[in-house]
Amino acid sequence: MNFNKYLIGLAAAAATSSAFASPLLSEGFNDIGTLASSGWVMTNNSNPVGATSWYQGQDFAFHAAQGPSDSYISANNGNTNFSGSISNWLITPEVAMANGEKLNFSLRLLAEVGAIDTVEVYYSTAGASSNVGSTATSTGDFHLLQTYSASTDNGWSNNSLTLSGLSGSTTGRYAFRYVVDNTAINGDTIGIDSVNISAVPEPTTALMLLLGLGVVAVSRKKQLRLLALAGLSASTLVAQAAEPQTGANGLMSFPNSRVVVAPELSATAAPAGAGLVAYKDAATGQLVGPSAEQAAELAAAAVPTASASAQVSRRVALGGRIAPLSTAQGGVGRKLDDSTASFAVIHKDADGNLVESCVPGEDVAHHLAHGPSLPAVKGEQQ
Repeated sequence: MNFNKYLIGLAAAAATSSAFASPLLSEGFNDIGTLASSGWVMTNNSNPVGATSWYQGQDFAFHAAQGPSDSYISANNGNTNFSGSISNWLITPEVAMANGEKLNFSLRLLAEVGAIDTVEVYYSTAGASSNVGSTATSTGDFHLLQTYSASTDNGWSNNSLTLSGLSGSTTGRYAFRYVVDNTAINGDTIGIDSVNISAVPEPTTALMLLLGLGVVAVSRKKQLRLLALAGLSASTLVAQAAEPQTGANGLMSFPNSRVVVAPELSATAAPAGAGLVAYKDAATGQLVGPSAEQAAELAAAAVPTASASAQVSRRVALGGRIAPLSTAQGGVGRKLDDSTASFAVIHKDADGNLVESCVPGEDVAHHLAHGPSLPAVKGEQQ
């Protein structure tokens, strides 16, 4: 493979890549009749067992957190008889588990007229086991993560729990347990919606080793193939989807966070304000600091003309993408920041299904407002 093309391809790929892990589980409860075939388990250990268990949301009680009005799962004090004790379990399918994994969900505790409603969230590392015991107080293989209680209706709450304390990666299940000690005085109705389990992403590949304002330049006279980075030169990059944030439009976005370790570079000249700059010497394969002459060449290439600046501003105003920087030597470069990171966006469509998209940062605002299409500036190719 031509070495110039290899370096240019490496820089371009690094400029537009970030580590992203797809959710291990995403459930919007559009039709709870499909849950069993998907691996969900429902176990009612109430004492005594009542006339109801888990059922499809009812819009006359309250509307779903997102999507169609009845697209949530619900339980009520009919899970047991009057003055009985409720212990009704909703258990997820088996998923991979690791420290740092996040369980995200929406919860509503109706708790009218002071009747306390409680939901406990558990996890089990026992693989496919759904053992919760057989009594109203037993928990079997499951360990408590968090308890949510209310004595009044506060509407839907968006919650995120982070798994920790594991000795290593494993598999298991999460569980929601509706708990009421005495339905003569407590218990009304609860709802669960938009359950999402976010995996811990793996470190990125070698394409992510070098990031920043990348300029690939070739000096034919000196027979040096030079890879320069103005910005952050990284030896390791890990991008992780943070807990989802739900906006007023019902869309959940996952902001990226990064952990970056910079390599040691020679303390030679660098363009002012450019951050770390490195050259890859073809003869040795090492990253070295640029000479003053080389640094000046890169600084000049990084300054856009007035017409180029106007064109970039116009493209951004129309929702288009900023084109990579080009140099006289045929190299390409691009400034890396949140606009070039990738973001996961999850929303419910009109049918109540959770739809996930991986969107470049520069396209997020346009994607949320207008969908995935991007306008091109007249006379240019997008």
